[in-house]
Amino acid sequence: MSRLICLICCVVLAAPLLAREVDVQSVGASAASVARLTAQVEPAFSHVENKTGLSDDEDLTLVIAGGAKGFADLAARDGVGMNAEGVLGYAIPSRRRIVLNLSGIHDRQLEPIGVLRHEIAHLVMGSSMRVAHPLWFEEGVAQYVESVALNELREAAGAASFIEFESMDDLERSLRDEARAGAAYIEVREVIRLIVEKYGEGDFKRLMKQLERGKGPFDEAFESTTGASMKEFEAVWLADYQDRASDRTAGFFGRNLWWMLLGMTGLLVPLAVILLRMRGRSQVEHWEDVEKYYPSDPSWSYQQDEPDSFTPEDPDGRR
Repeated sequence: MSRLICLICCVVLAAPLLAREVDVQSVGASAASVARLTAQVEPAFSHVENKTGLSDDEDLTLVIAGGAKGFADLAARDGVGMNAEGVLGYAIPSRRRIVLNLSGIHDRQLEPIGVLRHEIAHLVMGSSMRVAHPLWFEEGVAQYVESVALNELREAAGAASFIEFESMDDLERSLRDEARAGAAYIEVREVIRLIVEKYGEGDFKRLMKQLERGKGPFDEAFESTTGASMKEFEAVWLADYQDRASDRTAGFFGRNLWWMLLGMTGLLVPLAVILLRMRGRSQVEHWEDVEKYYPSDPSWSYQQDEPDSFTPEDPDGRR
C-alpha cells in the first residue's frame, strides 16, 4: 500500500515537471485576445498530432502582436524576410518561437485559432522532420491542419479566380508569386486532402513518420508509403484539379445567374431606349428629306386654273 501511495505521489508531483512551458508575450494585443490564444495552445498541439501523427512536447514562446507596425518590427528583429503587412504569422522552429499578427488576422476576418494551428504545424514539422520536402507539401500540411471552415471560405472568397496550375513545380512556384499565392495556398490544402482521401489517413501519417525518421528522399518516402510515384500522383492531382475547376466554373454561373441576368437587363434597357431615340431621330430626318424633295402640299396643288370660276366661300363653283 505504501508503495502505491508513493507511486501516485510521484506521478502527481511529476506531472507539472513534464508539462510544456509556454511563454506568452503580448505586443499591443488585448488581454482578452492573449488569454483566448493562450488557452488554445495545448489543444492546437493535440490537433496537429491528431492530423499528422507527429507529437511535440517541447517548450514554446508565443508572441502576439496587436498592430501591424509591432508585427513588422518583430519580423525585422527576427530576421524574417517577408512582406510583413501581408503575413498573418510565422514560426521559427530552431528557436521554438511563434509570432502572430492579430491586426492582419482581423483585417481578413479570420479566426486566430486557425492561424495558431497553422504556425504550430510549421513548428512541429520544422522540429521533427529530418527529410527535405517540397514547399507545397509543407504549406499544404499546415493548411490541412488549420481546418477552420470559416477561414477557408473567406480565403477562397479573397483569392484570385480561375488560375491554372500546370504541374507540381508550377504550384510550388506560385506559392512565392504574390499574384498567384492566394489561389496556390488554397490548392496545396486540396493536394494534401487528396493524398489522405486516395491513400488513406494511415498512409499519410506513415509518410509523416518516414520523414520524421529521416527515411528519404521525399519522392521515395512518398512512393514507399502510398505505392504511387510522384509522377503518378501528379497526374491524379491534375485530373482532380481540372474536375474541381469545372465544378467551380459551373457553380459560379449557377450562384450568380440571377445577378448576371439583372446586370444584363440593366444594360439592355438603357441601350433599347437609346436605340429607339436614334431610330426616331432618323425617321424624322427621313421625313424631312422626303418633304423637301417630294412635298406633300406642293404649290401647284393650290394654284387656280380659272381664277374667277369659284371662290373659297363657294367650293362648288368649279363644277
